[in-house]
Amino acid sequence: MKKKWKHLLLLSLLLYIPCIAGCGSSEPVTKTGFYFNTVITLTGYGSHAEEIIDEAFSLCDTYERTFSRTLEGSDVWNINHSAGRPVEVSDETVFLLKTALYYSELTGGLIDPTIAPLSELWNFSGDPAGPVPSSEDIEAALVHIDYTCIKIDRNTVLLDDPEAQIDLGFIAKGYIADQMKSFFLEKGMEHALINLGGNVLAVGSKPDGSAYKTGIRKPFSSRNETVSIVALEDRSLVTSGSYERCFTQDDVLYHHILNPTTGYPSDNGLTGVTILSDTSLEGDALSTSCFLLGPDRGFSLIESLSDVEALFIMEDGSIIKTDGFPQ
Repeated sequence: MKKKWKHLLLLSLLLYIPCIAGCGSSEPVTKTGFYFNTVITLTGYGSHAEEIIDEAFSLCDTYERTFSRTLEGSDVWNINHSAGRPVEVSDETVFLLKTALYYSELTGGLIDPTIAPLSELWNFSGDPAGPVPSSEDIEAALVHIDYTCIKIDRNTVLLDDPEAQIDLGFIAKGYIADQMKSFFLEKGMEHALINLGGNVLAVGSKPDGSAYKTGIRKPFSSRNETVSIVALEDRSLVTSGSYERCFTQDDVLYHHILNPTTGYPSDNGLTGVTILSDTSLEGDALSTSCFLLGPDRGFSLIESLSDVEALFIMEDGSIIKTDGFPQ
């Protein structure tokens, strides 16, 4: 367990490299915890920062018990084990499901919250990771991936296909980060940095007015190399990358961003997509959406949206940025 913890902590630190320094008499309080199958880091300023951060970890526990696919009794777990019967869920779960369906429509089904039967076949986090599932098992799982089978009536959710299962992993952390920001502000903590295993969200700026400096990791780098440093102030930075969870078999790299139409990892020349946006929910959803859409369609999607910028890293190391992404 200790070795796994150290590995996850290192992974979290490598995904983003926040540069946090004390500002005058206001020293930051930083704490880490393990939620959502990753290490999260919360940094805040102020006389009650430690107490507020501790309360925020309790909030994380509540959300984990609501959105987790694997935790028995959560809303998502109850839906997945309902055998086709209607399940009553929280307002927040309904909101996330409706948001997931919006991105399903936006991407022509490349984002599909019913991808759980497929993702369960792939082992990207084990020790060792892999192997590649059989083509027969993949084909059998694909039959049950169809976001249109999700029926929502007020607070009741029904899966038309009893063998379908939901996974909200592509947006849950973004939503939770946004809720934690709101919580910090309600508690009067106006300067903070939230890092949920790569979803970085700034609450305001540092107390001295300077921005948080956040590095975007160079894919597959052996050291803490970055391809860009972004000054964050009251905004979100989220990356989806093929280097985050992956394994190699027969000299072929397999990563965790699965295409729900083929059953295999997305293969379109990308190794990473970073989204700069006002909310972490939007950044979370768009980073995965753009990775699956590929560089051309992903770039066009971002260009059609207001107040959203993107950085695309290609397999050959080249970088494509929207005009408004920080240089």
